[in-house]
Amino acid sequence: MKNLFLLFSLSLVILTACPSTPKRAVNDSGMMYGMVYDYDNSPVYGASIYINGIKYIESDLQGRFILKFIRNTKYNIKIVKSGYENIESAFSFDPMNVLYFKIINASQLLTQAEEAVEQYNYTQAETLLKRAIALEPNRPDILYLYSIVLYFQQRNDEAKAILLGLNKRGINGEHITELLKMLDE
Repeated sequence: MKNLFLLFSLSLVILTACPSTPKRAVNDSGMMYGMVYDYDNSPVYGASIYINGIKYIESDLQGRFILKFIRNTKYNIKIVKSGYENIESAFSFDPMNVLYFKIINASQLLTQAEEAVEQYNYTQAETLLKRAIALEPNRPDILYLYSIVLYFQQRNDEAKAILLGLNKRGINGEHITELLKMLDE
């Protein structure tokens, strides 16, 4: 009888400790990966990732970052890196997708502006150069090209003011002198 009671007690403990239906995980969270590249398809290291206005993480050496949230929730993301234009976007958290972001720096904007000048698209070149100047306001190469674009748009006074500003900073050269002569004609 004592063995029967012991067997019954042991069976009762086993049955209550191991339910027949496994518990389902209630947590619906996961990880979502993101990547930040520039316009040359190079990874951008150290870009600050803001989620809903709060700094969350920075991109690693390969431009990657990981987000952990609850699925199917909408978020706002902002990517900030010194020398690059900020970008903002909305996204829904989905671990099955990867977020890709391209951010542009002043040198890449300058390259695009040069291409626009070669195509005689001075309006586009001016827009690109203004964006580059907003990122790096004292770069002589950007300012010089901007003065050329203004010259082609027959805005000589504005072009001359930029070139004289470069001269005041001690930035002189034959190309600047020649353009100033052309503006005075």
